[in-house]
Amino acid sequence: MEQLRCMLNRHPKMKGIVKAREATLLMRTGTDSAPETFLRLALTEAGLPEPELQLRVSPGDDYSPAADMGYRSHRIAIQYDGCHHLTREQQSRDNRRDEAFNSAGWRYFKFNADDLAQDFRRATNQVRLALRAA
Repeated sequence: MEQLRCMLNRHPKMKGIVKAREATLLMRTGTDSAPETFLRLALTEAGLPEPELQLRVSPGDDYSPAADMGYRSHRIAIQYDGCHHLTREQQSRDNRRDEAFNSAGWRYFKFNADDLAQDFRRATNQVRLALRAA
């Protein structure tokens, strides 16, 4: 991020510089894909708090399963499953991750390309309801 900001500062007249600077305000370290970013932005644009990224069941334990994002204080985990989640190996890892969150008593949401195609409207509504109930 720091290198990107330095580059943007070195080129103040570059075409698109204003939008690029605005975009850096929305960027977060820890997102694995563009759809995850779109999901996070949909949540915040809907007025929900910004979720923590790469949320582990057991914080500080590098071997603890992690969801893409969520709200630790509400025990809500959120996962975006892209097409790489369709492999047998990834599904096995995903199943272990899902079970770890469920066994620990978390509300656990999985979204995919169908939700992305609907601008995550259903996703934001489900998360909003879960936050209210927690």
